[in-house]
Amino acid sequence: MVDAGILWTLPKQHFIKINVHSFFTNDPLPNGNRSGIGIVFRNDRGSMVHILAGSLRIQDRRLNELYAMHYALRRAFFENYNLLELETDHGGAYWEWKLSNRDGVRLEHQYIVRQLNTRKEDENVALDVTLINEESNRLAAYLAEHGARHWTQMVTIKGPFGRVRELWFEDMGLGPVDPLFQAIHEEDLEDAMNDGGVVNGENEGINENDMIDFEPVNDNEML
Repeated sequence: MVDAGILWTLPKQHFIKINVHSFFTNDPLPNGNRSGIGIVFRNDRGSMVHILAGSLRIQDRRLNELYAMHYALRRAFFENYNLLELETDHGGAYWEWKLSNRDGVRLEHQYIVRQLNTRKEDENVALDVTLINEESNRLAAYLAEHGARHWTQMVTIKGPFGRVRELWFEDMGLGPVDPLFQAIHEEDLEDAMNDGGVVNGENEGINENDMIDFEPVNDNEML
């Protein structure tokens, strides 16, 4: 039997849901990266309010995920988001953080876990941290690999593009993004028919390179 259940779910009312994922490869990519981070902020309607991808160039898979969660919470702080649901699919990082006050953490992870605990214990913040399966985190996972392959620093993406848009539509139950499913203005259709041209959908002209803002990362500050 095929499971047709909804994979990604909306956050509680007035909450912001943050999905994070870290990508890691043993063999360096052409740009020298071995790791990447994908972060998606969505509101209680499912709309994407922030999309981030790139690399902090951390050469440890679990530490990379811990820093991805910290980077997301840091961004939430500067955006004044106080009602948060944070989702990760990395069990090792999740449990190391969750059990940090009981079982301790790796020596090289102590600083960042301490920072995470400081954010979680902030009385001004309501923070729920959840371990989810990979199928519920496909958008953040795609962004993490995309960021690792294309950028050597963290990047803010201004709007959904290509596969990001496609995965977002699937998460929301909105289906295909191809032109067949996109409405156009009647006058545009008439002009195209008169010219014998082809009518393009609303994605026409989207250039991924036009939709990014670079956020320089100070390695000494983050590490």
